[in-house]
Amino acid sequence: MVKNIVLLNDYDYITGGSGQIAVTTANALAETGRRVIFLSAVSNPERSTLSPKVEKHSTQQYDILNNPSRIDALYKGLWNNKSAKLLRSILESIDPAETVIHIHSWIKALSSSVGKVIFDSGFPVVCTLHDFFTVCPNGGFYNYPRNEICYLKPMSLSCICSNCDVRSYPQKIWRVARQGIQSQFGKIPGGIRHFIAVSKFSEDILRPWLPASARIHPLSNPVTYSEASRPRADVSSGKLLYIGRLSPEKGVVLACEAARIAGVPLTILGDGPLKDVLPAQYPEVDFKGWQPQSEVFREMLQSTALVLPSVCYETQGLVVLESLSAGLPAIVADKCAARDYVDGRNGVTFRSGDVADLSEKIRTMLQDRDKVEEMSKYAHTRYWENPLLPESFIKGTLDIYNLVLQDNKKEAYAVK
Repeated sequence: MVKNIVLLNDYDYITGGSGQIAVTTANALAETGRRVIFLSAVSNPERSTLSPKVEKHSTQQYDILNNPSRIDALYKGLWNNKSAKLLRSILESIDPAETVIHIHSWIKALSSSVGKVIFDSGFPVVCTLHDFFTVCPNGGFYNYPRNEICYLKPMSLSCICSNCDVRSYPQKIWRVARQGIQSQFGKIPGGIRHFIAVSKFSEDILRPWLPASARIHPLSNPVTYSEASRPRADVSSGKLLYIGRLSPEKGVVLACEAARIAGVPLTILGDGPLKDVLPAQYPEVDFKGWQPQSEVFREMLQSTALVLPSVCYETQGLVVLESLSAGLPAIVADKCAARDYVDGRNGVTFRSGDVADLSEKIRTMLQDRDKVEEMSKYAHTRYWENPLLPESFIKGTLDIYNLVLQDNKKEAYAVK
């Protein structure tokens, strides 16, 4: 039975989906009476929501993007000795027979140096596949200059020669170097046997590039919308809602253009590199910036449909599940992970990247009030028949931990 859990995440506060899962998992596990240790490289006490019951350790460093020294950032992005040393010191006082290490994120600050420490220590380890950085240099199987999905074999000559980086080709070469170091010296993913896949979609994409011996455990991220009353959205407003990062690969421009063509109001919640550009181009859109979870769900309850227009794969698209839990139908790109949650009765898919098809789907759905009301009722009922709540998520996480622990003991016994 697992008694100690060491969680690794670049930040000790929530900066995105992986951080939200890492922090909420740590807090929930601490409530079970287990010893929970949270290791990060970037710390912000004012933003951290980690429970006092969680043991917090941090190297107190910058992430790659915000490091004032570019030389230092380039070096530590490849190999962060300080994080490796801190992890090694933590593990020295813990019994590996009762401990599982859970990796959430390492790319932006911790670096793959932590993978080498884990591999050398022999501690049981599991890694959640929040993104594609385990195998893909830019983490997305996506060509950013071309704004299209990349189908090249990761780290092949074609991959290395491809200018797919969001910034520049020299940056891509640095990422290739980082990926090579991660694979050869950091032992990620080769030194890891157990992985958690948040969707079947992402599992299918990653499995060919993970170790042949890898065991992939399916476990969807939880929906945090757990109000006892389980309210359902009032879909009569005729308003379209976008929630997410304001960046090209998320399809936010596509959403703005399609809403304009369809002649429907659009509200956007989120932040990102396009936050100062889009409001001038689309003055009719209501840009509300980043909002706390309570405000996000309030907007869901006052909207008619959610749009997820991502032109990249995604790994899950949790916002779609959150919207369905609120009875908010979804319009989803057919080449992203969230398409698996939409079946025609709780929402529709459109051809990824096709603004004409998206605008038509928006117009058709929002104009047929009776149909969208049926979708809302069905989405709400279907979700709550088998809800993805934090309680079941933590139980599933602990089940995986115990499997990982037992598997590690068998391997250690076999070696002896």
